[in-house]
Amino acid sequence: MLNLIAAIRRRPGMTHQAFLHYLQYVHGSLAAANPLQVRRYVQNHVFDSSFGSEEDPAYLTDVGRDSVTELHFENMEALAATMADPYTREVIGPDGAHFNDMPSALALLARPTVLIPPPASENEGRVKVLHFLRRSEGPALDPEGFTERWHAAHEKALGGEESLAKALRGYVQHRPVPGAEKVLRHFGGRDKPAYEGVAALCYDSPDDALTHFPSYERSLREHSAGAGAFYDPSHSFVLYSREVTVF
Repeated sequence: MLNLIAAIRRRPGMTHQAFLHYLQYVHGSLAAANPLQVRRYVQNHVFDSSFGSEEDPAYLTDVGRDSVTELHFENMEALAATMADPYTREVIGPDGAHFNDMPSALALLARPTVLIPPPASENEGRVKVLHFLRRSEGPALDPEGFTERWHAAHEKALGGEESLAKALRGYVQHRPVPGAEKVLRHFGGRDKPAYEGVAALCYDSPDDALTHFPSYERSLREHSAGAGAFYDPSHSFVLYSREVTVF
């Protein structure tokens, strides 16, 4: 399974609510009318966010986002066929300019690894926290080394405080898959920096997410300090969202 992830923000002059309405009911309807080889299409509507770290006072406005799109594909062939289809090139792609600030888009192709299965039942209050991680500028890490340190820091963060583990209802690590640079240009943002992974954490409510995730993130940063460093908190960001399934 492959997951094409795109973190986007609204085009200039558009309100957040107008953006979400267009994304779900206009753009989403166009996609649902002809799914091609997309197995699943999810929109994560952002209602809160945080950027940078406490140690770095710079406010990184460049990473402000309004939604995160997830397109699930069986394999690379299905992805390539969908992106090359005339419906994508002539209908879905051009419609993006009506709501997406194309130059600022961030996109990556990832393979999801489910460590804690999210609940299958519907819950209108459920929150998905998306943590975009940028690799540390320290000693170079290969993808396997990054993943090992990421997983170890996650386990230590949950093991250090029982309440953090109890509040977490699901946890998925999205690990980048190389070779899809041309496909990612569909969303714009050609010159944007690469992110080494995206964590998706599920909570039962906004209160649970806003209470427990900041503590989890602080613990993750502590376990990524010194010799164990693998990501850069100053250039990583967090999005609190509600998941909307288009199909």
